[in-house]
Amino acid sequence: MKRKLAALTILFLTVWLVAVGYHQTHKALPQYLDYRGEVFKIPEGDIEFLYDLTWIDEQGEKHYEQQIFKTIFELIEKAERYILVDMFLFNSYGGKDDTFHRDLSSQLTELLVDKKNSEPEIHIDLITDPINTVYGGSVSPEIERLRGAGINVIVTELDGLRDSNFLYSSFWRTFLQWFGNCTRNGWLPHPFSTERGKVTLRSYLRLLNFKANHRKVVVVDSGEDMVTVVGSANPHGGSSAHSNVALLVRGPLWRSVYQTETAVAAISGDSLQQVEEPESNKEISGEISVRILTEQQIKKALLEQINRSESTDSIKIAQFYLADRELIDALADAAERGTLVRVILDPNKDAFGYEKNGIPNRQAGYEMTRRSAQKIQLRWYDTHGEQFHTKLFILESGGQMVVLLGSANLTRRNLDNYNLELDVMLVLDEHSATALSIKDYYNRIWNNESGIYTVGIEAYDDGSLLKKMLYRAQEAYGLSTF
Repeated sequence: MKRKLAALTILFLTVWLVAVGYHQTHKALPQYLDYRGEVFKIPEGDIEFLYDLTWIDEQGEKHYEQQIFKTIFELIEKAERYILVDMFLFNSYGGKDDTFHRDLSSQLTELLVDKKNSEPEIHIDLITDPINTVYGGSVSPEIERLRGAGINVIVTELDGLRDSNFLYSSFWRTFLQWFGNCTRNGWLPHPFSTERGKVTLRSYLRLLNFKANHRKVVVVDSGEDMVTVVGSANPHGGSSAHSNVALLVRGPLWRSVYQTETAVAAISGDSLQQVEEPESNKEISGEISVRILTEQQIKKALLEQINRSESTDSIKIAQFYLADRELIDALADAAERGTLVRVILDPNKDAFGYEKNGIPNRQAGYEMTRRSAQKIQLRWYDTHGEQFHTKLFILESGGQMVVLLGSANLTRRNLDNYNLELDVMLVLDEHSATALSIKDYYNRIWNNESGIYTVGIEAYDDGSLLKKMLYRAQEAYGLSTF
């Protein structure tokens, strides 16, 4: 009887965990997540491509070109009615080395607090990820300071999202989630800083779900207009030297951002403050098509563009992570059709003072180039402690350019409705000023114009079978942070 009871118990738990895993990987997302926003026609002059670049000159001196938060901070300083910020990393954790190029989280905090103090009627919403409180196990001085100033801070509730690491998350949801978390009685080292206090075991247990609100977007009023900035950069001290890209768009694009961010607030049991539509936004018309894409809609758009490419077209990619199987297959097929495919990847060796093992990019890069008989051209960004954190896709076809950029890495977690992600998609004439600025940026890096930005494929070529198997397993089962 004892053996039968034990067998029935194991069978029940197995069926239960499988059922939980299936439900939590397939459940419907709320409206306006996995979202393809309205197409807006925007004038050329209302769009600006921004970038941050860290690079080395021929004498070995490091240079920093930083436009993104300089622009965001200037917009916030001039705001009068409304500010919306959704940022993944918003803290002063620096990993192994807590010295920063710029303490962006403190700068943004002070700027928002000063704005609220000087203009009490302004509405400010800030959404961020629970990683910044180590999932409830640590006090965030930035969040506490903002709340103390009367700013609406929403820490995203991630349990309503699907589970990417379903082998673990099914167990966690069944047995562990009920214990919550607190900032007292921690006894384990802080996972993101050598200078912060201890955290609880519950912080680590929640962290292992490997899910995030990974978005990076800002909406700010600018007089009678609204301005949206979508990009790949975080207001995070440890990330302040990273290379990134962003797009500034004036006009009605902000409506789509506000709509999907309202959904993020709702799953967190909160809401955004009301903001009125500027009269000037209602009459805007221009020559560039712009739309917001979130979650899996980003992947669908990428596959649509790659799969339609022909031998006269070119695809150019710059990415922090690339591991998604469908995208790798589609790129190899495009190269086989004769499409020029160029890829710049981060070598996955630097992470806040720690050394990484190159997974997944070195294995994905090795696979792509060999599978395409070197038709896919690959270069590595030459990092020196920082990361090439850019997420940029360019298709040039028939006189047009299609551009996608934003928060999403090209991985299963980022593109298959597990993380919260947000990108912007442009369709424009390839000879327009915006298109030329994006092409100039890419060509400068690819060709090492006036500096050393990238190195050849041989620098990080890695055909290790063991690492390939590890990267494939991590990608398929969500057993990693990428």
